[in-house]
Amino acid sequence: MITEALILQVSRGARPGYVAAFREGAETLARHGLATPLRAAHFLAQVCHETDGLTIEFERMNYRAPRILTIFGQGRHSAAVRPAEAEMLAGREEALSERVYGLGNPRKAHELGNTEPGDGYRYRGGGLLQTTGRGSYRRYGKKIKVDLEGDPRRILAPQVALLPALLEWDEGQLNAAADRDDIHEITRMVNGGFNGLKSRRAWFTRIYPLLTGDPDAAGWQDATPSDDVRELQIALNQLGADPRLEEDGRYGPGTEAAVKAFQRSQNLKVDGVAGPATRAVIALRLAAVRGR
Repeated sequence: MITEALILQVSRGARPGYVAAFREGAETLARHGLATPLRAAHFLAQVCHETDGLTIEFERMNYRAPRILTIFGQGRHSAAVRPAEAEMLAGREEALSERVYGLGNPRKAHELGNTEPGDGYRYRGGGLLQTTGRGSYRRYGKKIKVDLEGDPRRILAPQVALLPALLEWDEGQLNAAADRDDIHEITRMVNGGFNGLKSRRAWFTRIYPLLTGDPDAAGWQDATPSDDVRELQIALNQLGADPRLEEDGRYGPGTEAAVKAFQRSQNLKVDGVAGPATRAVIALRLAAVRGR
């Protein structure tokens, strides 16, 4: 499903090692169930976002100060980097990595399994889904019988590159999410939040028609209906969605627009994602409506 020709069509600047991984990995991809357009497109969209179109091997940490604050600043990341620190860390990849992923951020270091000085940089995001942290390199390495902890660069080897990414995909049960065209859930499991959702969706929108051969193909139209989405649509209709939603269990443009309209009316972040905060307010508003 994901061929070398597709990879080169999607990204002419793709790293040769990544191209080789997909060229040699058809059987591996099929074994992990990536055999439908929805599954393949969602997987490749996440990969392309994480690697900037298959051009990044390891996370680039040479940010300028404003970007450091946007990603790792107070209220945005557990590192809570302050403006003066950001100026000092700008352009210093190893120092910034240690500050945000390593021992300079004990909470995150513990979460990632980084225990030694320098682990933040050594085990920064690497490979197709930007595997991060000594703990993940060790765990995935043991599963695929390759010492990624001892030599993190082995995650880039063509015969290895797909394996950690597919293990992460399997652990998140993301084929099922892809069948529902649930890019929100896929992004949350890959990223831990919804960072880069717009970019991930743009990659999917570009890739899916290439896989289907239909320039007008839209993933949500081909998705497996979801009871969770249907319940959301019913709730939004009860709260006055205009236009009224078809309660079909598919999270299409109409449902996203209705979520945005609700978020706007409740002074919530308007992103079209029916996450925990939005759903909690929907529940409160429904309770108030039903209690009248």
